This record gives sequence, structure tokens and C-alpha cells, in this order.
Amino acid sequence: VIVALMAFRWINGKFGEFMRAKMMGAMMTPKVKLSQVGEIEYKNEIEAPGRVVAKYSVDLVARGDGYLLEKKFNEGDYVKNGQLLFVIEPQQYLIALNKAQADLATAKAQAIKASKDFARSKELVAKDYIAKSTYDDTLAQRDVANANVKAATAALNDARRNYNYTRITSPIDGRIGMLNVTQGNYVSTQSGALARVVSTNPIYVTYNVDSKQFANLRDSEIIPKNKGEQPISVEVTLPDGTKYEHKGVEDFWDNQISQTTGTIALRATFANPDNRLIPGDFVKVKVYSNKIQKKVVIPQDYVLQDSTGRYVYVVDKDSVARKKYVKISNEYQKFWVVTDGLNVGDEFISEGLVK
Repeated sequence: VIVALMAFRWINGKFGEFMRAKMMGAMMTPKVKLSQVGEIEYKNEIEAPGRVVAKYSVDLVARGDGYLLEKKFNEGDYVKNGQLLFVIEPQQYLIALNKAQADLATAKAQAIKASKDFARSKELVAKDYIAKSTYDDTLAQRDVANANVKAATAALNDARRNYNYTRITSPIDGRIGMLNVTQGNYVSTQSGALARVVSTNPIYVTYNVDSKQFANLRDSEIIPKNKGEQPISVEVTLPDGTKYEHKGVEDFWDNQISQTTGTIALRATFANPDNRLIPGDFVKVKVYSNKIQKKVVIPQDYVLQDSTGRYVYVVDKDSVARKKYVKISNEYQKFWVVTDGLNVGDEFISEGLVK
């Protein structure tokens, strides 16, 4: 009985030690939630800061001298191509125009007379009634008179051109800005811009990417490699965070990389019927590829970063957590697009990282 009791006590003690060790082991082993690396189909995209640029921007300048008599608009108006905007004092140019018209009329009359004199002398010299030198004089006078007509015509055209410069019209459809020279001032070709007109619809958005990004864009077919391919869709986000309702079309990229910044300029054209895009404003540009691709992705919340790079904790078949560094190409919604380090189906810790 004594031996049996001693054996029971020993066995009970060992069982207690085993259970305590098991409980301690369970307490030391962290419990975490695992998720699997997934794959999605999406159109590759790139984001970059952009700037709104007017398709046409024209400075209105005086091409003649005189007092600025009238302005035919209000600052900030939308103006049409050919609309009269300024009137410069026209009197001196009108006088010059009238004189040029009179000079041309005189030259034409003299040319008619010289032509008739030459015709008569031609008949007379053929009958030997006048000297050959007289015939030569009338021929020269006719040629001089015809040349005077051409000179007077050129002078008239020049006078008409100068007179037309007294009326400054808009060369484009657009919105006119502030006046730099007010009504009543004397203006000349040296006065600079009287005002500026910028077009608003359609409108450009320009942005820059570095040479590596540009190569990636072409490889992912965000930028067409050949002329005539399907145009690329472009979106912009306004400074207040709202997305602009009209999509643009990528229609230009520069022919060289800037030696100063190492970037290349790109441009997209947008419809702007409501004039929400204002020239000079900064926006966020997002460009989409036409090609649908499959990419390995992982939620951004579960990716950590240190001085070496970005990493996740993956769990192997033995339930051991290991730090694994990954390479990221870009972001898509709330995911990172992984180019190296993870495969579809790999298990990573998604909850309990602090353990």
C-alpha cells in the first residue's frame, strides 16, 4: 500500500509538471491571425503632381502709337475670336490712309496718261514721224508710272494695315484678365501687354515623371509606343480633393529628358465646359493603362518598414514567423503591388503583429 501511494504521488507530480509546462508553452506561443497573399486584375496606373495650362495664352499689345480711347469689355469677361476689345486714337492713321488712297488714284491717272502717250509714240515712230529718242522717253515714262502705281498700292496697304491696328480684337476664344494699361493712356509698341486672353476649353494638364518611371509607363502600355494606338485615359483630382468629372486624353510627351531635373514632360487634354480647371492651378494626375494585368498585392496596413525596406511576417509550414522583405512597384487603392518577395497563397500575419 505504501509503495502504491508513493507511486501515485510521483505520477501525480509528474502529470502536474507536464500540465504546467504545457500551459506555459501555450502562454508563450503568440496567437495571431493569418491572411493569404492575393492577386488582382487591374489597369496599371501612375500618380504625379500636375499643373493646369491654357492651350492658348495671348498678350494683347499695341501695334501702333496713340491714346487708348476705348475698351469694349469688362475685366474677366469671356470673349470670342474677332471680338473688338480696344480702340486706339485713329485720326492720324485715317489721315495717312486717305492720303495713300489719293496718291494711288494720282499714280493710276498718271499711268493711264503715260500708257496712252506711249501708244501714240509707238504709232508715230513706226511711220518715222518722231525721233526714236522720243519713243524711248515715253516708254520709260510709262514704266515709271506703272511702278509708281505699285508703290502707291503698297503704301495704301501699309496705311490700311496701320489703321487696322487701331482696333485690337481677340485672336482666340477665351477669358480676358486684368487691364495693365487703362483707358486714356498713350500706348505704343513698347507699352507691353494691355491685357491677356487665355483659352479655357479645351485645356491642358502637364506633369513630369523621371526617366525610370517613363520607361515603366511605356512597358506597361500607359504610354502608347506607336502613333495611332488607343489614347490613354487620364484623371485629375482638384486641390479640394474632389475628382474632376471629365476624363482627359494623354496626347503628348516631350522628345527628351531634361538634363537639369532628369524628368520628361507629359501632357493631357481635358474638356472644360464649366471652367472648373483654371490655368496655373495645381492638381493630382492619375494615368491608367489600357492593358489589364494580374499583379500580386498585399494590404498596406500589414506591411512594415525599417531602414532596409518594407517587409511582412510570413508563417512557414512549421508555424514559424519570419521577416520577409518585399519590393513594391506602386499602390492600388489600399494595396501595395508586390514585384518580388511574395507569391500568391503565401500566409502572412495580418493581426497580432505586436506579439
